Amino acid sequence: MRTAENGPVTTPIVHRALWEATADRIRDEILDGTLPVGTKLNELDLAARYGVSRGPVREALRSLGQLGVVAFVPRRGAFVSSPSETDLEEVYLARDAIETAAARVAITRATDEELVALRPLVREMEVAYEIDEYPTAWAIDMELHRAIVQLGGNSRLLAFFEQLASQTLLAHRDVTERRGGIVPSPPVGLHRDLVEALIARDEAGVEAAIEAHFGYAGDRPFDVASRR
Repeated sequence: MRTAENGPVTTPIVHRALWEATADRIRDEILDGTLPVGTKLNELDLAARYGVSRGPVREALRSLGQLGVVAFVPRRGAFVSSPSETDLEEVYLARDAIETAAARVAITRATDEELVALRPLVREMEVAYEIDEYPTAWAIDMELHRAIVQLGGNSRLLAFFEQLASQTLLAHRDVTERRGGIVPSPPVGLHRDLVEALIARDEAGVEAAIEAHFGYAGDRPFDVASRR
């Protein structure tokens, strides 16, 4: 480590915090549609937009590239990703494996109170869908799945989940826009089945519910379906 007259020289934490905050703002604007799919992400424009230098923007875009919501095209630059049907199929397959593994552990290590606390999220999701608040419903949906992975207590599984969650939300919004605002039918009942199986500590029931959830979701993202 380099030293200076007043002691060790280290990288200031604020530098990392700045690019992280910038990444959060860009990600939020991608997922809420402010930066639509296919938008070219110019470092200078974004730096001016957020009042930062190009350095934090560049690091933020690299981070978002790892999340899969930003794509880099050789000699053209960075763009908001446009998820394909194949992309979403792969995301669902990976989430199926991650969430099944996390749920198995959650059954054995989570308290009854922690498992029962998942029920209000299902109800909040139902209400959001009932009043056609789709972005809110999708966010609660992801919050529920995140909570289940967190109960598994595996930081690596959680990191993988966060990457896939962003790609899922981007795909949901993009598909809805392609279909003129028509939303694929939400598997709310399947979420309820999953939570109740977790509360009952029914491993077979949990695995069946997760498989049914991603099988259902994987069949519908690029189809127009009537809502339940």
